[in-house]
Amino acid sequence: MSSPAKVIQVYRISGYVLGPCEKCGKEERALLMFEDYGMGWECLSCGHTDRVDRVDWIDGDKLPPDWGLG
Repeated sequence: MSSPAKVIQVYRISGYVLGPCEKCGKEERALLMFEDYGMGWECLSCGHTDRVDRVDWIDGDKLPPDWGLG
């Protein structure tokens, strides 16, 4: 039996990834493209990265209020 696909939801304009980092728990993740064009995310707080199987795009723009950029 295969494991379920890793899927992230990403705002198309900002690249903000919904949900917390698996390592530190902070919601400061951004879309990441690896050198082999694989997709994933990077935590902007602790630097942890992970690859994903699929990106579900969300129309609109969102940044967390505590980033001070929105």
